[in-house]
Amino acid sequence: MDLFGGKLHFEPRNGRVIGDRQNFDSLLWSMVTVFQILTLEDWNVAMYNVMASTSMWAALYFVALIVVGKNVLLNVLVGIMFESYKAIMSQVQQNPANLSSSSIESSASREDDEDHSPPLTDEPSTSTSEATNENNKHLCIQRVLRWFKEHEDWALYCFSPQNRCRVFCQRLIAHKAFDMSILAFILMSCITIAMERPGIRPKSKERLILDICSHLATGVFLIEMVVKVIALGLLVGKESYCRSLWNIMDGLLGILAFVHIFIKLFTSGKNNMMGILKVLRLLRTLRPLRLIKRTPKLKVAIETLIMSAKPLGNIVLSCCVFLLFFGILGVQLFKGRFNYCEGEDTSNITNKSDCLAANYHWARKTYNFDSLPQALLTLFVMYSKDGWVNIMYDGLDAVGVDQEPVKNYNTWMLLYFIPFMILSFFLLDMFIGVLVETYHQCRQEQRQGNQELEEEGLQSQHQEQEQVPYYTSYSTIRRAIHRLCTSRLLDLFTNFIIVLNVFILACEHYNQPEYVGRMTDYALYVYILIFILELLLKIVGLGFKRFLKCRWNQLDFVIVLCSIISITAPINPSILRVCRLLRLAQVVKTTKIRTLCLTISKTLTQVGNICLLFLFCFFIFAALGVELFGKLECSPEYPCLGLHRYSTFRNFGLSMLTLYKVSTGDNWSGILKDTMRTCRPGDDGCLSFLFWVSPLYFLVFVTMAQFVLVNLVVAIIMEALDDSRTETTQTHQNKGLHQEEKELQPQPTSTSRSGLVEETSRV
Repeated sequence: MDLFGGKLHFEPRNGRVIGDRQNFDSLLWSMVTVFQILTLEDWNVAMYNVMASTSMWAALYFVALIVVGKNVLLNVLVGIMFESYKAIMSQVQQNPANLSSSSIESSASREDDEDHSPPLTDEPSTSTSEATNENNKHLCIQRVLRWFKEHEDWALYCFSPQNRCRVFCQRLIAHKAFDMSILAFILMSCITIAMERPGIRPKSKERLILDICSHLATGVFLIEMVVKVIALGLLVGKESYCRSLWNIMDGLLGILAFVHIFIKLFTSGKNNMMGILKVLRLLRTLRPLRLIKRTPKLKVAIETLIMSAKPLGNIVLSCCVFLLFFGILGVQLFKGRFNYCEGEDTSNITNKSDCLAANYHWARKTYNFDSLPQALLTLFVMYSKDGWVNIMYDGLDAVGVDQEPVKNYNTWMLLYFIPFMILSFFLLDMFIGVLVETYHQCRQEQRQGNQELEEEGLQSQHQEQEQVPYYTSYSTIRRAIHRLCTSRLLDLFTNFIIVLNVFILACEHYNQPEYVGRMTDYALYVYILIFILELLLKIVGLGFKRFLKCRWNQLDFVIVLCSIISITAPINPSILRVCRLLRLAQVVKTTKIRTLCLTISKTLTQVGNICLLFLFCFFIFAALGVELFGKLECSPEYPCLGLHRYSTFRNFGLSMLTLYKVSTGDNWSGILKDTMRTCRPGDDGCLSFLFWVSPLYFLVFVTMAQFVLVNLVVAIIMEALDDSRTETTQTHQNKGLHQEEKELQPQPTSTSRSGLVEETSRV
């Protein structure tokens, strides 16, 4: 407020002075603006406006605010929430509720006894014929039940275990080529789904090829299901087909694909079946789910999410209660008040009647509180931190039912929006805490299984440490060079040279004087000489093979080699600049940055499963988005708020790019608005059910991408940081113990050896 108060006022073309909504004119609006910047909602717009009104140095204020407030304080809040959740979970685990199951077992045993007890007759029969008939029926039922029980091992009660067809099917599904061929057809089906787009002509060759590939894949999947049912059985048996949920999913997808083909072939030209065809066409995008069973890494990631489903369900339930409370309150406060008048000049419009009298359009905001479902959708958009500021401004400007909004009419409504956003931070941090704790438990179970292997590895490392050092046979000069190469002094000197090199390279700029260019060239020669000297010293001190075993030394060797080639060889100057910038990579050689790099490298191996899950989720939703929103068009008469040329669902590639934009939280609320638009008359590409399908589509995707999968990556990184910290402490402890053992052991000298020889000779 002291720096920028009263300075964010701009003059438009008509001469009026307009103040920005994001300002520092008072303590209230300064706090609101700071809170908005902490949520990263249009913070760059506020920074650019301040820089345009004051000076370029105003950017330091915003950078410091984001670094300290967003990246430090809010992450401290995440840590506090995680520790509190961990403490609560530990208390729950220490005092579990031991519910006795004796009553359940007793009731089950009673039911079994009742089932196996002989049937009781009500009254003696009046005639012997009725008794004989009942006895015959009872005997027939017993024979049928006995036959079914004796043939439990038979597949479909038709194929015995020794049946040739069944034995052949069992051998077929056990062969590796069977799974590989099915996987190939699944990949082919995924490719055909990715190639689908609304612009394909019905009678073109591309349409024919895609239909043939789809029908072929469907036939193969049905044959696979039949073969597995014959080999394993359908329902009865420990390893029957329906005992596995993955098999049930595969079978349902195959049957739905066959039904889609059947209805399409035999009901062509009938409009009454078009709705069923559209639904089955949308369900066809779920075919990539068959990849989960056949991809081990993807299956592990899915199982991890399934394990965290119970605690996540509790958090989701808490979020639903939280949204329901604020939704009901929002309906009571703002119902019927998020309307406005669309026209050229609305300065004199005060209500709906004035708007209609001026031949303007009385419109309603897409995100409003007119009903509870609308309020829940609006609050979810605010919860995702995308577009919440505009919704808050609409609430502050709301006057009444059928009244034109007035700027900042009721600032007390900040007490509704700001507490909601503050509580949303806590709920989002609870997501992170649950996923971190669940992943930590999974990792502990894996470590318990691999504890013996780790102990064997530590024993082998300890034996390797007890071996004689490799540099004992070096000469005096080479040992001194080795001591210099492994000393702390050389690392500090090279780090100082690298930092100085960074500052020299940072001095280059456009239209620079000649002395700056000469200075950077001379500095380049000096640095190359220093790095060559360091490289030669390390090769002599360590040996060439031992030198190349370290990846950091390999990086130094490549950088020095590229620098020498850039100076000696007549090449493009731009390549020379690239080689100069390669030397900046030596900054990561510092100890702390090296530890972080090792942590990142360890994390990438574990994040691979999550990345595969990301790709799988994006694939399904991208194919579904093409089917749902592929025909949506934006025009000057019917403009879009989020969709544009490179953010659309016209084909699979652009759909993937659009979903990646949605996952980052960049104007996904505008894209949702475009997909919820009412259909124009005569627009065949617009689907009438998008108004309620589109929110469901984006709610599920945003929840998976922004709240679950991203936070699971955070959990993996935190676990990797803990692992790296424990490894460094263990290595330091092992080094200290090894050094103490060396000091306690007597060091043999020449005199001691001669004394031992004399003693042995005397004996």
